[in-house]
Amino acid sequence: MTKKKWLIIGLVVVALIAVLVVSVPVMAADASPPAPPTQITPANKPGAIIRLLLIQDHTTAFGYVEQAEAAGKITSDQAIEIEQFWTLHHAQFAWNFVLRRLLRTQNESNVKTYLDKAVTNGKITLDQENKVLAIWEAIHTPVPATTTTSTTTTTTNAP
Repeated sequence: MTKKKWLIIGLVVVALIAVLVVSVPVMAADASPPAPPTQITPANKPGAIIRLLLIQDHTTAFGYVEQAEAAGKITSDQAIEIEQFWTLHHAQFAWNFVLRRLLRTQNESNVKTYLDKAVTNGKITLDQENKVLAIWEAIHTPVPATTTTSTTTTTTNAP
C-alpha cells in the first residue's frame, strides 16, 4: 500500500509540473509590453529633460528635439521652450553632473587626467581645476585615527 501511495503522489507532482511548464510560456506570450508614450506628459517629462541636458553637443540635442516634434510627441511651442531651456541651463547642469561624478571617483590620477584635458580644451580654467582637486583631496583624505583618553576625577567629601 505504501508503494501505491508514493506512486500516486509522484504522478500528481509530475502532472502539476507538466501543467506549469506548459502554462507559463503560454501566459507570458499573451502579455504585451506597454506602448511607448506618444506625448511628453508630466509623468515622463523630467527624465526626458534631464537626459537632454546631459547631451554635450548643441546640434545633437536640438536634433532630438526636432525628432520628437516630427514624431508628434511635442508641439512646436514646446520644442522652442525646450531649446531655450537647454540653451540657458545646459552648461551649468552638465558641469555639475560631471563634477559629482569626478568627486566620487576613487583614483586621483583619473581625476587629474580629466581635469587636465578640460583645461587644455578651454572648458575650465586652471584655478577651477585646482579648486576641484582641493575638494577631491579633502573628500578622499583618510581621517586620522583618533584615540580616546578617559580621565577620572575623584572627589572627597570633607566633614
